Amino acid sequence: MIAYSPQSLAVMITLLGAAAALVAGLVPFFHVGYIVDAVALAAVATPFVAYAMLINTLRGPWLIGAGLVLLAVTLAVVVDERVLGFDGYHSGTIFWVPLLAAAIVLPVSLLFGRRDPQG
Repeated sequence: MIAYSPQSLAVMITLLGAAAALVAGLVPFFHVGYIVDAVALAAVATPFVAYAMLINTLRGPWLIGAGLVLLAVTLAVVVDERVLGFDGYHSGTIFWVPLLAAAIVLPVSLLFGRRDPQG
């Protein structure tokens, strides 16, 4: 049986978040190509950049839990906005929901799950 460390699982969560950001950022253009929506790409990728900066700071359960919550919220928004009913992001939830989730989840996980700097 293969045992993964919490840090390696956090890196996989970050890579899945980057893939979701890529899906959100590549927007169809007249059904023949794609253009990059840089604002959507940045809004979806920013929570995972902030999460990646906390990989060495958080303890295992808090690190994985925070990443899974961020990934679940992001995937729910991206699937709803981009895959199921794409209308050019007119509702705007793809821009603020992942950022709001990161603004709530990351400080809470940092408050309760900070690793002891001495140990």
